[in-house]
Amino acid sequence: MKKFIIAVVFFSMLAAVETKIGFVDSDRVFREYQATAAAKAEFNLYVNEARDSAAVLRQNIETLKEELETQKLMLSEEARLRKLDEIESLTKVHDQYLQNVFGKSGRVQQKNDELMIPILDQINESVSVIADREGFTVVLELSENILFASSELDITDLVIDELNLEYGPQIIPGEIVQYIAIFPLREENPEAVNADLGQRCQDDLYSAIAVFSQQYEIVSKHAVNSEIVSRGLGRNVDDTQAYLIGKERLWDYIIVGTVNKFATRIDYTLSLKMVAKEEEIFKKTNSITEDIKLTEALNNDLRVLMDKIK
Repeated sequence: MKKFIIAVVFFSMLAAVETKIGFVDSDRVFREYQATAAAKAEFNLYVNEARDSAAVLRQNIETLKEELETQKLMLSEEARLRKLDEIESLTKVHDQYLQNVFGKSGRVQQKNDELMIPILDQINESVSVIADREGFTVVLELSENILFASSELDITDLVIDELNLEYGPQIIPGEIVQYIAIFPLREENPEAVNADLGQRCQDDLYSAIAVFSQQYEIVSKHAVNSEIVSRGLGRNVDDTQAYLIGKERLWDYIIVGTVNKFATRIDYTLSLKMVAKEEEIFKKTNSITEDIKLTEALNNDLRVLMDKIK
């Protein structure tokens, strides 16, 4: 993840004007800004999923090699060559995947930029807001080159508070932590199944809920899907099954729903449920006509659901 760097304007004629100089600890601001934790969580999830995909490709190659070794005495020369071609082709796919995802300017780097640039912009904007509000003419980085700075000139806490206003109060140590899990949406027609919309919606919802990681314990997507697979429930988990998993795992809330696809239109319903009482807290239904708008719509509706938790 990129480090936060504040651009500082140095003035050579400070004595010529009345100047109030402030200082900010950029490393601490970056570390304590709640959006940073959410971005890191989303970034790590993205990288782990990319690594899992690479591992699957690698495993497929190893499987083919093992098949070739065990069958070499039974295969005709033509069949053996086909198997070698298949191994070579899949190896090229694997290598190209690594380059596209993990190479220079690859998808991982693009994801990093996508997540970090807005955070850096927001931090710099908050520094400007605080500097203007407190009457500072210049704000410098509080680095090892600064031998002494009065605490009255340190605006670090003010910047952090300004940034975190939108997140409300954080979890206080000792408070009861509430666990929230998101299930893949149930795909209710063949088009939704073919587009793998249930899993895609779950991915987007997990990306959206990352910003609430300071207030709630977010059950990982891997943990949810592992429970589904271990129970042999298939791709469409109904509410009763979701409640049962939630109760056994001691989760407080679950988010479930359904999704349909009709040509370019996607209809979905999200439902926030309290596990212990098997009670629906809030339901949100939406319909979009452009696939590209799905992620944004899910993000907005997820926030509406989270606001309903008391």
